[in-house]
Amino acid sequence: MADHHTLAFTVAGLPFRVESPSDMDALGLRARFGTFLGDGTGDVAPVRSRWREGDPAEVARGALVHDPGSIWQAYERGDGQPGHVIHVAYPAGESSATAAAAMVVNLTWDDIEIVERPNRENWQSLLNIGVGEIILRARVLFADGLVFHSSGLDDNGRGLLFVGHAGAGKSTQALLWSAEPGVIALNDDRVAVRLHGDGPVMYGTPWGGTADIARNHHVPLSAIILIEQAPENALEPVRPAQAAALLAPRTFLPYWDAALLERALGHLGRLLAVAPVYRLRCRPEPAVIPLVRSALRESLRESLRESL
Repeated sequence: MADHHTLAFTVAGLPFRVESPSDMDALGLRARFGTFLGDGTGDVAPVRSRWREGDPAEVARGALVHDPGSIWQAYERGDGQPGHVIHVAYPAGESSATAAAAMVVNLTWDDIEIVERPNRENWQSLLNIGVGEIILRARVLFADGLVFHSSGLDDNGRGLLFVGHAGAGKSTQALLWSAEPGVIALNDDRVAVRLHGDGPVMYGTPWGGTADIARNHHVPLSAIILIEQAPENALEPVRPAQAAALLAPRTFLPYWDAALLERALGHLGRLLAVAPVYRLRCRPEPAVIPLVRSALRESLRESLRESL
């Protein structure tokens, strides 16, 4: 119909299509997705999201199945169909009204209805932040992937994933390394990793952090680095079993769905079987760069010796 609008984009090789009776500029999506916009093609089936204006509170919900104590909750669907209702609400800022949306999703997260009500001047859809992120986190699980609370760097063709809690220094590392020749910072807060036949690949996403780095770029993953602030710089390898316990809290896991959670943990185990993991205790200084590069060179030499 004449008032039907579509926006297509691709994140981590996953195609997305948003359909709405509202113009996409009114939803504020183009600025957020920027270089991720395109024809919505990828290497898996596309996600179809239908956005409409309405009252999120009126979307039928069943029993509460997950409440992480933050901005969103997961419920059983109120229509009795398999899947979930995800309710997202941000507290009031300068406006007296909260920003809220409800998503009705199927089990494979490729058919989604989004109900949202514009609530203030200069409003933007929550697809730009929480809603869009949650969709990616769930859908990437069906493409052998995970999303990490991390920063990601392409160091001359070597992908480095810096994983840590808020304030650990992920954005600082992204900025420090970006000054080096041949380094491309993918993202400083949300990075997707997918397991392909020839190894893991990390992808930038549209949602940056403190440094607001969000590039549409991908690179083979060479190492996962668990970052911590410390008075002295030190780097040590971490065994896969120990790494799993340390990485899980920094991985966006689908605790509301037992089958999805099992799938996600399987991906994490497969990733740790092929990607070396290090613990980096460091100061926010460029001296970290040669320390990490030296360890990766030594790891490569050991791998070559074992293959001979």
